[in-house]
Amino acid sequence: MKRAIISVLILIIFIVPVSSMELSTLFHISDISFDNTTTAPVSSFSGTYYPWGLSIFGSDEITDEMTLKAGVFYDPILRYTTYTLFEYQHEFFKLGVGPFFGTFNTPGTILKSGISTSVRVEIPGILFASLKADSSIGSRFVKVGDYLQEFNEISVGYYIPNAICSVSLKSKSFVTKQAADLEVDDSFTEYAFNVDMFQKNVGFTAMLSFAYQTISRSYLTVSTSASTENTLNSLILGTNFKFKLADGFTLITNLESNVYSFGYLDTTPLTLPGSGPGIFLFRLTTGVSLDLDLFKK
Repeated sequence: MKRAIISVLILIIFIVPVSSMELSTLFHISDISFDNTTTAPVSSFSGTYYPWGLSIFGSDEITDEMTLKAGVFYDPILRYTTYTLFEYQHEFFKLGVGPFFGTFNTPGTILKSGISTSVRVEIPGILFASLKADSSIGSRFVKVGDYLQEFNEISVGYYIPNAICSVSLKSKSFVTKQAADLEVDDSFTEYAFNVDMFQKNVGFTAMLSFAYQTISRSYLTVSTSASTENTLNSLILGTNFKFKLADGFTLITNLESNVYSFGYLDTTPLTLPGSGPGIFLFRLTTGVSLDLDLFKK
């Protein structure tokens, strides 16, 4: 809770000087996660661990070709990151680059610097391809609390009437030194097919996604190089809705829920809940987006 509040305050410092922008605030909660406070693998997945967090981010068009994006973003794997990204838009391509910081994720490391890059090539109205990569800078680990964050996403898509179809591959990793002889690696991989549907002059859009996701948490004993790993594999149905409630005000809701899940402790099958609240595995994001220019007018 304290880390979320501090991260949001840092974001306000970024946003106030550039108040002419679109600003979004999101709340995240999920139970498709291993408990990131554990120091040893588990033989069963409870489905009752609910990590949550807040994201606040905005964008501002500096010129017709240049856009500034800044914010604090929460992810159950990557934890909190604070970033600033400059994007250059041309007719057929878009380039983005900027710094990001892991923010208050461990007591031993207040800020962890990194760099974010993105490339998108597009034939307008026909097809596109994009690549995004975030990676921490610096050596691996020196003291307890040191960590590395990494995010990669590649997608290819095409346009059809009133919809955009795409396939994507996404990976995330958060590796931390939890103790003098223990390194823990939280990772996430997703293969997805997405259909983003829209209609001109209608204040409502919807996206459906069908994905195969793997989350894992591995424990490495440094002195012996012995490693054990928990994994959870899921078939996921995702829905994302955006409702334009008024000029400059949009409601955002995204829900991912599992159709089927199975997991392992190394090669031993992981016990999953058969009843109770943990039987429904989900990832929920909800919030609002504001056009601050319209509010000022």
